[in-house]
Amino acid sequence: MRRTFLIILLCFFSAACGQKEIYRTSDKITVGVLDFQQNSDVEELESYRKGLTDMFISELQSVEQLQIVERSRLESVMKEMKLSEFGAIDSETAQQIGRLIGAQAVYYGSFTYIPAFGKTIRLDGRLVRVETGEIMAAGNHESEIESKKLYKMVGKVSKIIARKVKSEHGKLVADSFYSKGRTAEEKSDKDTAIRHYRRALQHYSDHELSQKALKRLNAFALDQT
Repeated sequence: MRRTFLIILLCFFSAACGQKEIYRTSDKITVGVLDFQQNSDVEELESYRKGLTDMFISELQSVEQLQIVERSRLESVMKEMKLSEFGAIDSETAQQIGRLIGAQAVYYGSFTYIPAFGKTIRLDGRLVRVETGEIMAAGNHESEIESKKLYKMVGKVSKIIARKVKSEHGKLVADSFYSKGRTAEEKSDKDTAIRHYRRALQHYSDHELSQKALKRLNAFALDQT
């Protein structure tokens, strides 16, 4: 009787929650948002470099499937790489930073002041898949330099980022397990590496990097027999 009651209770809560999917930490995509670079020489806008980043972090943190890297961690990695906070970031550098912070995707970009359009800035951003360096999404958006309009622009772009990451969820989670497998291989722990590569393929069966890694390790095992 008690067991039946518990089953009914669980079913009730499942229905009440609208069958909302709960993501474990291992199923979340880790995303890093780098400080934006200013392409204009306007001192008054310098605060927007970190301000825009904070807006994006705030927006993306509300997406359940994502885990956003803390700013302090990013700044620590930038120092380790001896990168100036004012230096230009390209896709290759973003990829290197992403690997060091354990992210599967990194969003970075720049903004340009456009005085001809009445105190407007244009935001150029790119979302990079860390494991391959592939640019998953890119675009530019314009906004007047006014708080509400800037937030609206950031919200719009954040939704584009979230949609893209969600559509590639299986592939990006597979990337995270592939990365763990590579780390295990570097430590000569081939059994653990194989387990991680297989987990990657469970999330995304066409994950080529994991397929090649398993093929290589299986071939190595045969050579040793």
